[in-house]
This record gives sequence, C-alpha cells and structure tokens, in this order.
Amino acid sequence: MTATCILLAAMSFSDVAALTRTEAAHADDVCATGVVTQVVGWRSASGVFADVADPNGRGIYFSGETQRTPTAHIDGADAFCRGDVVEVKGVATPFAFAPGIKASSIKIVGRMPLPPFAEKTLFDMRGGRLDNARVRMSGVLAGVRSVESTRLDPDVSIVQLALNTDEGRFVAHVPGTEAEWRPLLDAELEVCGCAMSAYNMRAEFRGVQMEVASPSDISVKKPPRASPFDLEPTPVSELMSFSPHPGDCHAKLVRGVVTFVCARKRFFYLQDGTHGLKVEMDVPKGLSPGFKVDVVGFPIKVDGCGELRGMAARSGEWAWAGLPEPQYGDLDDYLRWQYYSDDGSMNDIVWRRMSFVARVIRAEGDGESSELVVAVSNVTCRVHLEGPLPDIFENAQEMRPLARITAVAEPSVSDALTDDRQPVMKSISFAAASPGDIVFIPDGEWRRRMNARVLNAAALAVGTLLAALIAIGIVRIVRDTRERGRIAAITSERKRMAADLHDTIEQNLAGAKMLMESSLSIAPEVPPAVEEAVKGAAAILAHAKSEIRATIFNLRCDEMFDRRPEDVFREMMRHLDRGKVNARCRLRGLPDHLPGARFSDLLGIVQEATTNAIKHGRAKNIVLVSDPSTGNGKRGFVLRVLNDGEPFDAAAALGPEAGHFGLAGMRERAKRNGMRISWGVEGRWTSVEVEVASI
Repeated sequence: MTATCILLAAMSFSDVAALTRTEAAHADDVCATGVVTQVVGWRSASGVFADVADPNGRGIYFSGETQRTPTAHIDGADAFCRGDVVEVKGVATPFAFAPGIKASSIKIVGRMPLPPFAEKTLFDMRGGRLDNARVRMSGVLAGVRSVESTRLDPDVSIVQLALNTDEGRFVAHVPGTEAEWRPLLDAELEVCGCAMSAYNMRAEFRGVQMEVASPSDISVKKPPRASPFDLEPTPVSELMSFSPHPGDCHAKLVRGVVTFVCARKRFFYLQDGTHGLKVEMDVPKGLSPGFKVDVVGFPIKVDGCGELRGMAARSGEWAWAGLPEPQYGDLDDYLRWQYYSDDGSMNDIVWRRMSFVARVIRAEGDGESSELVVAVSNVTCRVHLEGPLPDIFENAQEMRPLARITAVAEPSVSDALTDDRQPVMKSISFAAASPGDIVFIPDGEWRRRMNARVLNAAALAVGTLLAALIAIGIVRIVRDTRERGRIAAITSERKRMAADLHDTIEQNLAGAKMLMESSLSIAPEVPPAVEEAVKGAAAILAHAKSEIRATIFNLRCDEMFDRRPEDVFREMMRHLDRGKVNARCRLRGLPDHLPGARFSDLLGIVQEATTNAIKHGRAKNIVLVSDPSTGNGKRGFVLRVLNDGEPFDAAAALGPEAGHFGLAGMRERAKRNGMRISWGVEGRWTSVEVEVASI
C-alpha cells in the first residue's frame, strides 16, 4: 500500500499497522478503531490501542498532545482507560520507529474485557516485531534508579527497573520510588505491561522497555535472599564477562582486594588473585586501596569489558590485606589484552594491577586528580592519579623523566569479534592509587636535559646580570655627565661673580679706605671727633673688604670640587687664621669625594657658621671637627663648627621677617641635600652640627 492510497475517510487498524516508516511519514488523515491497552499518564489523551480482534497483538501509539499542549478532544467520557474501544482520528506518523497517529479526536465507542497478558521472551520481541504489544515477561531485578518524570502530575515519580533474563536485559518503567523497589534487588519478578521499542537518535532499535501502568502489574515470583551476602563467593575468572549466557541472572558475591578508588565517579577496582574487576556503585566510606572487600552485584558488559554493577559491599574478614603484587611486563604485551605465560596458561590483565617503566611526556593536574601522558614501547597512553602529582613531574614536558608506574590497567576493547572469537584491544590507560605508585627514575636523558636546563638558567642569569650592570653603568654615566655639566655651569657663573666682586666692590672698598686714612694726614688739625669718625669708617671699610674676600673665596672654591673635601676644609680654615681668629681643624671620616651640589652647600653652611661666630659672637677660636657616623645603618660623617664666642639660641634668633637670612639659608641648604643641621652648646663652645649621610 502506498501513501497515495491512504486518502480515505476511515481505515482499519490493520491498514495503519501495516504502514512502513516512510509510508507513515507521507500519509494524510487516518481513522482507526481499536481497544486501549495502555494509558500514558504523562501525556494528555495519549496511549496505545490494539486490534479489537487481537488485543495482545502489535499495538499503535497515539498522541493527543504536542509539547504538553493538548491537541485532541475526547468524546464519550472525561478520559479513557484500558479496555475502552476508541475511534482515533488524526494524521499518521512514524513516531521515530513504528507507525503511530497524531490524534485530533478520540471517541469512546464501547468497552470490552482484555485477555490475560501474553507471555513472551526477549527473543520474541527482537527487532520490534511485537512493538507496543501487551506482554508478560520475567526476569531478575538487577538495578533500580529514578528517572526524570515527564508526567503532568509533579507528585508522581517513576523508577526504571533493570531485569536480567537468559536472553539479555530489559527495563521497565513503573510508578514508585527507589526506596520501594531496592529491597527487591535479586528477586525474580513477573512484569506485565506494554512492550515499547527503545531506539537511538537515528530511530534504530536498541532493545525493549516495558511501560507498566501500576505496581500491581508486577508480581514477585521468587523473593531475594534475607542477606545479599548469603552466597558462595564466585571467582572473578568465572564471571564469564564475554559469555552470551549470563548464567542464572542473579547477583554474584565477589571477594578481592581493592586496588583503586574513585569516589567522585562512583567506582573502584578489586583484584582476586590474578584477575581484576571494575565495580560500579557508591563507594563505601573508608574504603581505600589495600582493603579486602566483599561485593554483591550483577555482572554486566560495558564497552566490550565485563564489570560488576554493585548493590552491596562490606569489608572482608580481614579489613587490611595489602596491595597485591603487580604484574610486570611490556606494554606491547598488554595491548594483546591476553597473552600466554611461560607455563602455557593465558593471563587476563583487564582491571589488573600492573607495573612498567615509561617516559613521561606531559603532566596535568587540578589538585583533586592528575594525569600523565607516557610513552613506552612506541605506545602512548594515559595514567590517571587521584591526588596531586609529585613535584618532580611538574616540568615533565621539558624534562621527559623516566618513571616506574604501578597502576591498574583500564582497557578499551572493541565489541567486534575477530576470526578467533577474541575481543580486540583498541587502547589502554592506567589508574594509579597514590603518588607513591609513580616513582621517578633518573637516567642519562633526564640528566642531560637537567644539565642543559641548569646551563640555560645560568646563562639567563648571567645575561640578566650583565644587562643590569650595563644599565646601571649607562645611568651613572648619564647622571655624572649631567652633574658635571651643571657644576661646570655653576662654577663658571660663580667665577664670573667672584671676578666682578674682586674688580669692583673690593677695589672700591680698598680705595675708599685709603682715601679716608690719607685724609687725616692731609689735614693734621682735624677735630678729635672727626678723626675718630673717619677712623671708624675706615675700620668698617676694612671689615667689609674682609667679608668680600671671604665671599670671593667661597665663590672660587668650586674649583676645588674635584679635590678631597678634607683638603678644601683645611684651606678654608687657613683663610680664617688672620691673626684675629685662631682657626684649627680635626678631620676624620670624610669621604674622598662629594657631589658638587652637596659639597657647595656644605661649604656655604661652614662659611655662614664661621662668619656668624666672628661677626655676632666675637669668637677668638674656631675649630672644624668631623667624625664618621653610621646613623640609620648608612655610613656617613658628622661635621661640627665649634667657636668660643657668645652663645645664642637658634630657635629664638631673628629670621627673614627681621631681615636676617643666615640661619634660614643654612637650613635650606641642609634640607635640599638631605642633611640634618642643629645648633647647641658644648661646655664653653657653641656648635653648629651637620650630619651627612652616605652617597
């Protein structure tokens, strides 16, 4: 029947059920009558109905809503239920796997009793041959988990039951909670419901899931044991991971030693003699590598490898057993997945504790877990570690250290079988239980890389030091050049001022003094008062001439900036010793050189101090003293100008507001050069003290 032949006002149930997926996708309006066999509680006006003549035959799914918005109305009652005969109108659709109907109206036209569920097996259901049929199947409850509810009623929860049969596993969705169904783990159940196809995103058949309307549709054929540990232990080697026949489908008790724990991802590894096993379950608190453990669970096959879906675990008779000895070998052997030992027996290395030597080529970590990428025997693989890596591997990408690694083998096996019916190992990774399972081995290559790294670091340090020294030298050269230029300009200007003072004011003062003195000899009969006034004026001119000469010396002393400060100070004191003042020096701790600006201001302070001592204090003795100092941890010197003149209080002395600028000038000179100046009295001596820090 083609899509163009389906443009009918009404169709029989068998006509709709016979549509292929392509035909259903292109069909127009349909109308079919059947008996309701399943009500989908999580969708409005949706369910499954079957042929009235064969209620247990293949059914058709119809949906009366789109994205939780009702699209169909119900005639004859507020809602339909199982056993109602309904007429469904709508548009045919493939519903991703089997033909279905997007309903626009549902009319209840009668009611009939439903026969008992038909007993079926997974073999009967393969390929979706009885899709949406009313069936009864039995199995051993092997797993319980909650599923996200899509029902309109948020108070109703759904659980998914996983059941083992001799022909495989199927799941059943039933109202209830995990707590209600977990006590029945390992029980034999009989499940009645609608067997719907499970399919992937490409609408390919992947298995059977039962939709159960009520918990009453499930009965217990054989209850579980009183304790899951009332079992005889099964060796790991007898779980028969790859057998097509899972035995009696019941849980198994496995006893072994824990070799690795990952609580974050809900699994751990155990080893029973020479065989290992992965157990998926919530890891019991306190369980760690080296502990003996009893686990009850269901063998399953995941990605080609057998695992155990655990339901209960407890510590063995002896909690601590110690880690089993690892198996040593080459990674090439591991990639064969199984290989013959020396005695001809075949060893299984899946989930087993192994030990090998590998070159670490990269290391990564986030604090909680770490990962190494290692190369051995021309094979690259990954090593997972719960916890931080040892520090020696932080620069693994650069140093390529060699390491002895003890870890559990995690294989990736193909589902396809080779001609000899053996699974094929695609790749392998490893899980290390603790940082102590990764031991660094220094070898020639690592030492060569370490030596190169040390040499590179030393070269970098030397280069950095040289660059710093060159930069410091350049800065000093620029600074000294600028300083010399500034001092040269100041010196030139001061020399010019000294020459002007000598050629003008000093000569004029000398001439005026000579005229006054000669005027007395010209007029011998001058009154005594006039003679006294003239002599006084001559004395003032002589004193002014002396001060001008001192100023000229101070201006010309810039020529001595390149000389030792001690020599300049001694010469300065010799200029003061003119018979009227006894000037002496006691100099210790002076540097061989002082910056020009600082030296100039220091000379100005000494000059002002000596001038004040002679002019205002009428001192007869002046002593210039210097001593080394280590104030604030910096080496420097202290310079003191002592005089025996009349003492004075520097704090109460007149300042610039009264036209006296001497002390203010001394303070300013000291401040701009980072010098500390103070005035005091030491016995009969008045002192000016200047503390100069090191350069």
